[in-house]
Amino acid sequence: MNAPQASRKRADPRGEATRAALIEAAESLFAQAGVEGVSTRQIGAAIGSSNTNVVAYHFGSKQALIREVYRYRLPAIDTRRGELFAKAQQAGMDKDALTLVRVFFFPLFEQTDSAGRHSYVRFLSGLERSGMISTRVELNDEFPETRALFERLLLCVPPESRDLFGERIRMVTALVASALQQIDFEAGSDEARSARLFGDAVAMAAAALVAG
Repeated sequence: MNAPQASRKRADPRGEATRAALIEAAESLFAQAGVEGVSTRQIGAAIGSSNTNVVAYHFGSKQALIREVYRYRLPAIDTRRGELFAKAQQAGMDKDALTLVRVFFFPLFEQTDSAGRHSYVRFLSGLERSGMISTRVELNDEFPETRALFERLLLCVPPESRDLFGERIRMVTALVASALQQIDFEAGSDEARSARLFGDAVAMAAAALVAG
């Protein structure tokens, strides 16, 4: 009895499309107004759903939806970090803070939504404003490449400052996020200028992260 029901659930493309649309809408709305500034009804309305309980049906709660935004974006980002970290190791640059910080942030520079905006980093900024960025830590074990990169980055930080590593990562992420939002704002800027702005932000982030 259970197997046919599970098969029908797995084979429901409309349900999966609705889930993906809700995740993308939540990512965008949380980025704009923070978590507390967006209701689940607004998220449903953003995808044109007349069902006021559509978020609860698919995810259960707003907090669960936040976790699903992570799971929607981070697998590709985590894989890309692993690729870049492996290249840094092969080049003997895996102890260089600037290289490692670039490895961490470059996948965020690459990620854009259908409008060409850096939607995931905007989402992170929205969570930071809402005091909910710590929810990301709950999923650390699901993204081993990023965890391994963090462990290597920690060794670049002076021992006396390692207890502040988490706070420093948040601060430098805010710095790079600001640069990416500036790139989004300057929609007409050329790729070379965008790369320069990103490179400057990464250099400042690396210097701040390993400051004594």
